[in-house]
Amino acid sequence: MFAKKNSEENLLKTRIKECPLFSELSGTEIRSLLEISHIRDFSENEKIFTHGTIGLCFYIIVKGSVRIISENNGSELLLKELAEGAYFSEVHLFSETTHTVSAVASEITRLIVFAKPDFEELVKKESRLGNKTLLKFLEFFGEKLDELYKENRTMKHKLNGGAN
Repeated sequence: MFAKKNSEENLLKTRIKECPLFSELSGTEIRSLLEISHIRDFSENEKIFTHGTIGLCFYIIVKGSVRIISENNGSELLLKELAEGAYFSEVHLFSETTHTVSAVASEITRLIVFAKPDFEELVKKESRLGNKTLLKFLEFFGEKLDELYKENRTMKHKLNGGAN
């Protein structure tokens, strides 16, 4: 009984530590994150969230896989397939925007879920950990923004026929 609980807890800690956003955190800091997290299980083809709903959570896949899809007039377009250890919906820890895509469990899937209100409370209570985590997210979003700028520049260049 205890071995199963310990191995599950170790897997959860490992998944958090594998996430680049939390990879530099200590064991104690990982435990603090785990304390505010929620563990959710989803059935095969169960929707985790749908396009148009308000996003308030960030997810890490512990076991299973998730499809990120775009839905339009009853048809689905697969945008991305995420495997164990992957994470998604990170922007929703910081904004209350609506989801522009849907997420569906591809198989029986277990997720670590961080809800925005719980994360905000952690930042207030454990300011050192909160600041460390927020700085890592800022770095991450800065890199993503830079990638988008580069992609936009490349696409504009292609649309203009390669001319500057």
